[in-house]
Formats: sequence, C-alpha cells, structure tokens
Amino acid sequence: MLNPVTAVVLSVFAMAGFMSSGAACAAEAGGAVEFDTTFLQIDSQRVDVARLGRGNIVSPGAYTVDISINDNHVARESVRFTAAHEGENARACLTRKMLEAYGVDFTKLANAADQGADACVDVSASVPDATVEFDFNEQKLNITIPQKYMHNLARGYVAPELWDNGVNAGFLSYNANAYRTASGGTQASQEYLGLNAGVNIGAWHFRHQSSVTAGTGQSIQLDNIATYVQHDVTKLRSQVTLGDAQTTGDVFDSIAFRGAQIATDDRMLPESLRGYAPVVRGTADSNARVTVRQNGQVIYETNVSPGPFEINDLYATGYGGNLDVTVTEADGRTKRFTVPYAAVAQSLRAGTTRFAFTAGQLRDESLQTKPGFTQFTVQRGLTNLVTLYGGAIASNGYVAANLGAALNTKYGALASDLTTARTQLPGAGSQQGQSLHIGYSKFIDSTNTNIALGAYRYSDSGYLGLADAARLRDAALHGSDINAADRERGRLQLTVNQTLKDRGAVFANVSSQHYWNRPGRDMFYQLGYSNGFKYGTYSVTAGRTRSADGTLSNEVMLSTSIPLGHTQHSPMLSTNLNAGKGASSMQTSLGGAAGERNQYSYNVYDTVGQASSGGVNASAGASGTWRAPVAQVTASASGGAHSAQVSAGVSGSVVAHPGGVTFSQTVGDTFGIVEAKGAEGATVSSASGVKVDSHGYAVVPLLTAYGMNTVDIDPKGSSSDVEFVSTSERVAPRLGSVVMLKYKTVTGRAALIRAPQMDGAPLPFGADVLDANGNHVGVVAQDSRIFARGIEDKGTLVVKLGENEGDICRIQYALPVKGDKADAYTSVEGHCATGSSIAPVAVVPAAGASAG
Repeated sequence: MLNPVTAVVLSVFAMAGFMSSGAACAAEAGGAVEFDTTFLQIDSQRVDVARLGRGNIVSPGAYTVDISINDNHVARESVRFTAAHEGENARACLTRKMLEAYGVDFTKLANAADQGADACVDVSASVPDATVEFDFNEQKLNITIPQKYMHNLARGYVAPELWDNGVNAGFLSYNANAYRTASGGTQASQEYLGLNAGVNIGAWHFRHQSSVTAGTGQSIQLDNIATYVQHDVTKLRSQVTLGDAQTTGDVFDSIAFRGAQIATDDRMLPESLRGYAPVVRGTADSNARVTVRQNGQVIYETNVSPGPFEINDLYATGYGGNLDVTVTEADGRTKRFTVPYAAVAQSLRAGTTRFAFTAGQLRDESLQTKPGFTQFTVQRGLTNLVTLYGGAIASNGYVAANLGAALNTKYGALASDLTTARTQLPGAGSQQGQSLHIGYSKFIDSTNTNIALGAYRYSDSGYLGLADAARLRDAALHGSDINAADRERGRLQLTVNQTLKDRGAVFANVSSQHYWNRPGRDMFYQLGYSNGFKYGTYSVTAGRTRSADGTLSNEVMLSTSIPLGHTQHSPMLSTNLNAGKGASSMQTSLGGAAGERNQYSYNVYDTVGQASSGGVNASAGASGTWRAPVAQVTASASGGAHSAQVSAGVSGSVVAHPGGVTFSQTVGDTFGIVEAKGAEGATVSSASGVKVDSHGYAVVPLLTAYGMNTVDIDPKGSSSDVEFVSTSERVAPRLGSVVMLKYKTVTGRAALIRAPQMDGAPLPFGADVLDANGNHVGVVAQDSRIFARGIEDKGTLVVKLGENEGDICRIQYALPVKGDKADAYTSVEGHCATGSSIAPVAVVPAAGASAG
C-alpha cells in the first residue's frame, strides 16, 4: 500500500500530465476540449474539469523567450503574443523580418504574401509543414521549418548577434605546490605559485600571468610571463591584442612580442568550417539524396533539389582521406564520384582568408637590446586545389619575405614556400639567404596508410630567422662571438602510421637536424606497434638517438594496460618496462577514479630498476587528486632505500561577479557563472564536481567560445524546498567573456496538507490552491490532500471551489521550525473554512515523511 505522501505526489504528477496534455491539445486546436470524467468520480461527487478544457492560457503581451529553429537556438528576444479573440490562447507574432533573420528563405515560398516587414506571419499557413510551439514554463518558442525553405547555413552556425559579451567580472587563478626531498641525509625543498588574473570590462578583457619560485639555497624569483588586453573585431573575424603575446606561426616561426596584433580567430567560424575540407559539387536530376563517405564511413548526408548543389560545411577530419560521393535520385538511380581530400597545416577552404598584422618589440630575456619589428601574413583558399600564402617582416637591420602555396591533389597534399631574408650585422657586413620549406601529407585509402612529411627545411648559410638574427645582432652590438649561435642548415620530420584493421597499428618517426657552423647531424628514429588483446592493450616501442658527435643511444619500451573489472570505477593495472644504455627499469601502477562524478582519482606504483653500474634501485609511491567544487587538491609521496619525496598542491580560482565572490576550480579563458538562488547543493552536470554554493552561485570553469553551450543543472543534492523553473540554459560566449547563466527557482517550504471543508465534505479534486499573493502553489488531490510547494512558514492558502469569485475557502497554517533533514516534508491537517472564519491546521504527530 502506498504511503500518503507517495500517493499524493503520484496524484499530482498524474494531474499535471493530464492538464499539460489538455493544454497542448487546446493550444493546437485553438479552442476548448472536453474530458471524459467517468474515471474521476469520488464517492457521489463528480469532478468539474470543464475549466481545464481551455488549457494553460497564454495571455497577450510581450515575453522574453528563447527561440529555436529546427532545434537550433537562434535568438533570445522579446516577442509579442496576440490572441485572435478574447479568452483564446495568445500566439507568437512572428514577423517576416524576424523569420528572415532566423534563416527562413521567403524566395522559396511562392504562396507567402508580403504583408510588410512588421506584420504578423501565420507560419503554419505560409510555410508548408511548418509548426510553432510555445513552452510557457520554459519560455521557449520552438519553430520547425522544412530544410528546403531555409537558407543554407553551415552546421553549428551561431549568429554573431547571439555572441554574448558577458558581464563585468574579475578572477584570480592560482596553482600552488610544495615539494620536499630527502636523500643521503640532505633535505631540499621547492615552492611554486603560479598566478593568472583577469578583469573584464564591457568587451575588453585584461589578462596577466606571473609566477613566484623559491627553494632551498635559492632566492625568491618573480617572473612576469604575460600581460595584455584583448577585444573582438567581429566584422574581420579577428582579435586585437595589446601587450605581451605570441605571433600566430602560420607562415613564419612563432615569436614572443610586446606590442599590438590583430589576427584572424578561426573559432569565430562554425565548427563545420574550421580547418580544411574540400567543397563537394555536383548536379541532381531530381529531389535526390547525397551521401558522402570517407574510409567507408558516412560522414554527411543531405537532400538536395534538382540542379547544381554544393556542400561546403564538411567537418575537417585530420589528415583527410578521399571522399566518395553518392547521389541517389528519386527513381533509385545512383551516380558516384570521388573528391580528393588531403590536407597540410597551410591548407584553407575555398573562399577562406586568414591574416595577422603585428607591430611591437621582440620579447626575449636573453637579449640586451630588444629590436622592434613589424610582421604581416596572409593566407587565402582560392579553390579546393590551391591555397596561397605569404608575408613579410621588417625589423632593425633585418627584412624577410615569404611566398608559398598549398595544393590538394589525388596524390596528396603538398605545401611549399620560399623565404628570403637579409640581415645587417653591426661591424660585420650583411648576410642574405633563402630557406625552402616543404610539407606533404597523404592518406592511402586502400591500405589505411598515412604519410606525413611534417617539415622539411633547407636554408642557405646566410639565411637567418628573426629570432636568430636578433641574437646575432645583439652579440655583434655588445662584442660577443657571432659564430657561437647555431645556424640551422636542414631539418626533416617524417611520420608514417599504418593501421592493420583488427591486428593493431604500426607507426614510424624519423627526425633529423644539422647546422652550418658545427659538424655532424642529430638523428632520431622510432618504431612502434600497439594492439589489444582479450584482457586489455599492449604496445612495443623501440627508439635510437644519434647525436652530432656520433654517440648512440637505444631504448626499448613495453607497456600493458589491463582493466580490473567492468564497472565504472574499475581500476586500471599498467606495467611499463624500459631498457636502454645498460640500464633497465620496470614500473607497475594501479590507478583509477572514484566518486559519483569521478571527482577522486588515485595512482599507486612501485619501480624496480637496474643502473648501468649494476646496482638495483627500488621505490614505491602514491598520488591522489580531489576535484572539489571550489578547488583541486593533489598530494603525492614516494620513497626508496636512500631517498624520499612528498608533495602537495592546490589550484583553483576566485571569481568576482555581479552576484558576489565565488570560489571555484581553475577557470579557462571563457567561463560561466551559474545563478540559482536557494539551490545550494545542486550540481552542474557538464562540469565534474561543481556544485551551487550557499549563496546560489557556481562557476562553470570552461565554455566553448562562439559556439552554443548547453549547461544543465541537476537538482539532486539541493533542498526539497526549492523548485527549478528551468534546469537548462544555452549561451554562446565570446572569447574571454564571463557569462551569467540564470536559472529561475521557486523557494519556500513544502508541505502535505489534508484539509476537508468544515462540514467534512471533501475539497473538489483538481481544484487550484493559491497563496495569499495569488501565486499557484498546488492542486487538490484525493481525500482533500494538497501537496503545496513554495509556501512561507506560516500564512493562509486559498482553495478555489468553483468558477465564481466567492467560491473559495481558506486554510490557515503555521509550519514547525525546519529540522536538519532538508528532504523531509511536513504533514499538517485541518479544515478549509468558507466565509470570514478561518480554521487553523495542526501538525500531524510523527510528521516529516520523506519525499520518496
């Protein structure tokens, strides 16, 4: 038999679903509906539910709502709701101007009458198969439009109008750790504190990074790593940076500078337009389906109209692999063709431009004289096949120019460019030279082989990059040896990856580097194999390093990983065996995660090694991490026969925002503030370990800039006296912004009240219950029971007995002092009195039945 609380809760849920269904039907039909009351008879009293036939009426007026088109959030704005007749459900007034802004293409609607940009459009009548649904509780307007009546927007597109500047805020992130060692009777310690501070005012973002280091026998060292301000330039899809930063490294080598830079930010593009992917073009003879496959897997499918079609929003897929395109016509006929797809770092989509302009001073602490410089680079994707790029640098005593191209062919992707540089050395004349760079990438579909010539560079003896030229000029200016610095002659990096289907994978790496002013060549070779077996995975890697003086070093490593169980928190047993240069070691470790949200992680290990001298060393240790709501705490300890180590660290952030100050885990460049008043203990589903604090705030430490982020709140853990009106919010923050995510909550006590009328007659089933301010707090269930939420500690409830103004009765209540159990409901009994008299209710003995 159900307990009273469970019975009432189930009744209320059933009634809510019953009312919601009725409301939906009424809204859809635009009028009233009728319910069969046969199953709602209580003794001799038949329930009057005629008032529910009109559903949840939306009153005319303006509402700020979230608007979605085909499940894609497109806007949050004030929408006017109007009703055709008094008493009817008001509907959203969507104008042509608004719908066009949301992506509806009215040129494809032959029957759409032009009633003016600000006139209300009947979407269902104007657009075939279109629907408009309004969720009043969530304040969301969901519009469905067939894709053929929409503009062709890239997947993941978020209109710049929706990019959120966030609020004025400040934060201080810290990473502190202390390390202690003891070896041979000698003890040493080292402490480190890293700081990252930021202040946002309007659309300007100030950032500062620095560190403090201290240790045994060392003086305290302060390092200013970077200080800069940043601002979006939306029309140019770029960022302006003033202060300390790095150049982009797209054309020339990346260098640190202090000055000003404006550079394209690819994150402002939809995710489906980032990186390189070819445009797929073809022609359909009818309403056809186009399927794009890569390596046998379907990566894109869409329906197209008769005539030419173009697909330009394929997601970038690493090093590529040719695209197999199938066009299936309405009558079943198929056409197939192949589009070459290989990419190098310099490749851009057709029509895409990337640029950067920098002016400032070279930031290199090793230089006594830091030169100023100006640099400009540009890349342009001309077609599927060709990307052109180049740039120029001008500095004190130094100029350089670059020109190159990247090609996408069926034989692979190739990039090649030539840089010419001239350096004036004080008192030593000038040097001039060229540097040739070649990059190559190819995925061989038939064998699943990927070949990447990451970089091949050959330079004349007179060629210098900006950083090397600055060091050489600095040496010449201050009387140092200008021949001491290395001058690179050639560099090679080659990688081959080969998958063997169900037999694992093989990889090989080769790198080489040599210089003009010293003999020999530095070489590195590595070959590896990995595969899985019944109980886990294993890998074998062999490497050889040969330095310029001819010294050889070989190393072999064998690794295995075996999960000890099949549950979420099963630990992982790992073993690593290393052998090389006459020494070897074996480490065995056991690690895993724990906690409902994996907020705890741990690792224990032991190591046994044999040194080249023949001695055997053994040690063991353990480490752990706790991702708490307000910080991350780490600790480790290890020891051996002659040494010991212990360390501890804590990292996190302190965030100041319009609602106050909140402690959190370490935040990234772009993050959010959750505001959920009264919901202490509720968890943020998308951020491990993050909970709402006692002030009603929590910090989401990382959000994706310029993309639509969905942040969900799980009420579990919060008080039963708090009800969420909405548990999900969406936002598209700009880079570096701090956005507020406000979740509406209803706070107040929750109680189970049984209050028949004074003569013992039951209250009408389904009757509305209001508080003294007219707010809806519950519905009458069976046996005159009311589950009321959001009420004060004491007051008066009003029960509507009928449709007439005077058909009410009142319940006076006073709840006991709230106990420690936050999830308990108080049970009270009394009567509902009509007229001027009010009957008090009393607390039921042994009250406090659990909500479950």
